[in-house]
Amino acid sequence: MLIPMYLLIGVWGGERRIYAALKFILFTLAGSVLMLVAILVCYEAAFRQTGIASFDLRDWQNLILTPRAERWLFLAFFAAFAVKVPLFPLHT
Repeated sequence: MLIPMYLLIGVWGGERRIYAALKFILFTLAGSVLMLVAILVCYEAAFRQTGIASFDLRDWQNLILTPRAERWLFLAFFAAFAVKVPLFPLHT
């Protein structure tokens, strides 16, 4: 989906279409990487606690995380989704 959007913005955009297309890719890539890191942290925590290597959310439901870890995971997922949606300050 990113490549067609990049092409749509880059080919049929306004005056600064190349700048906008590159900025779109960079923002989306940053949001995707942030979400991937948060998912991998949840995977690692679940594997350490249960010994089961799984991405199933039902296995993650009973994770015991420190409040600090929960806060960082929330912020990572919130920022990633804010870029993906895009919310106001991140929709440039």
